[in-house]
Amino acid sequence: MALSDLIQALRLEYYDRDENSPLLEDEQLERALRRAIVSINKDLKRSYVVDNQGSMSPDLEDDDKEVLLLSALTVVCRMMQAKTARNFSFSSGDKKVDKTKQPAYWAELGRSYQAQYSQTVSERNPEYGGGVPDVIPQIYGQD
Repeated sequence: MALSDLIQALRLEYYDRDENSPLLEDEQLERALRRAIVSINKDLKRSYVVDNQGSMSPDLEDDDKEVLLLSALTVVCRMMQAKTARNFSFSSGDKKVDKTKQPAYWAELGRSYQAQYSQTVSERNPEYGGGVPDVIPQIYGQD
């Protein structure tokens, strides 16, 4: 499957329909998909790779495609959270524009996608630990 096809599927998932002024550029969505591929390779014990022409091999299974999109959506939400972090609020007379809450909405949506991703991966891989590695405390003494 080509990354360009996955980019279009990802745009459909987060409802980015404006072709003239997309919320995120193709390069950003490709970055999100590449990060998602790393995640599902680790979490589902797969071995997907993307070649220099932007084709994935082996062919992406349908179930893995849905997990990949969920993972990529969490990355997209973080990107949108960062993009909207500089939004503003102003008022003039009876008009008011407040875009300062957008980062919080993107963060909440990202947490929702992450929860769906974790649940789906846990069902498919019982060894999955939720993406959080075990922490082993190190105790240092003063001599």
